Amino acid sequence: MVNPASLPERKGAKAKSDGVPTPSGKATAGLRARRGAEPLVIPRDADVVLTVGGIELRGLHGVYPQERQTGNRFSVDVEMRGLLAQAAETDDLSDTVDYDAVVQRVCEVNRRRTFHLIESFAAAIADELLDRFARILEVRVRVRKLSVDNLGPSAWTMVELCRRRA
Repeated sequence: MVNPASLPERKGAKAKSDGVPTPSGKATAGLRARRGAEPLVIPRDADVVLTVGGIELRGLHGVYPQERQTGNRFSVDVEMRGLLAQAAETDDLSDTVDYDAVVQRVCEVNRRRTFHLIESFAAAIADELLDRFARILEVRVRVRKLSVDNLGPSAWTMVELCRRRA
């Protein structure tokens, strides 16, 4: 989860009568500090999550030689948190992360390397997205291996990995 204290305050934020800044200056239920307590500052960016789900891939990833020759089917979900809230105000693609570009990066990681483990595949995707998109502060990647022969006809395995910008 993004640490709200690490995010920059939005310019133009107005203080309410209790000292709690909000971008619009309007009251926000539940955010008022107790009388005498430090004011709460909750950047709007902390609440923005962009998810791209169900990216279907075929890759030569796996431990067994057969998997590395014929390949497996994978499904990837990517959940990104970061400096994205401005896009809600501006309706401008340059103020967010282009999800088409995210899908392209995931596909590129799949094509560029082979992995024995879905854990390392997920880590490579997370690292690529953090390296490519400065607006992303945290990324959660889920990789599902959709056909695992030794687990039965309908079984799948999944790893979920979270990385944060240092």
